[in-house]
Amino acid sequence: DNDSLDDMVEHLGRSDALSRRRFGALSAGLGLVAMLPRAANAAEVTEQEVEIKTSDGTADAYFVHPAKGKFPAVIIWPDIAGLRDAFKDMARRLAGEGFAVLAINQYYRNSPAPVRLRSISTATEP
Repeated sequence: DNDSLDDMVEHLGRSDALSRRRFGALSAGLGLVAMLPRAANAAEVTEQEVEIKTSDGTADAYFVHPAKGKFPAVIIWPDIAGLRDAFKDMARRLAGEGFAVLAINQYYRNSPAPVRLRSISTATEP
C-alpha cells in the first residue's frame, strides 16, 4: 500500500495530468470551435434534389458536391426519422470539405422526404 500511495502522490504532482478543470476547459473550447462558421477555405458547393429510379419505385434524394473537380463519394443513410434538414446540413458540410455526398430517403416507397413519424400508441382503442 505504501508503494501505491507513493505512486499516486507522484502522479498527482505531474503537470501533464488531465484534471477535471482542464478537461472542462478543453470541452468548452471544442464546443466553441464547433459553433464557428464554415471554414474560409471550404469549397463552393452545388446542391440538388434528385430522383433515383429503382425496381420498386423512385427514390428521392439530396445530392451535394464541390462545384469543381472530382471528389470521393459519401452516402448518408439517415436514421429512423428519415431524410430531413439536419442530414442535408451534414451533407453540405461534408461537401464543403471536398466530398460528393448523396443523402437518400430510405422511406421513398411510403412517402417523399421529409417523412413524418406517426406516434405509436400502446393503448387499445374501444
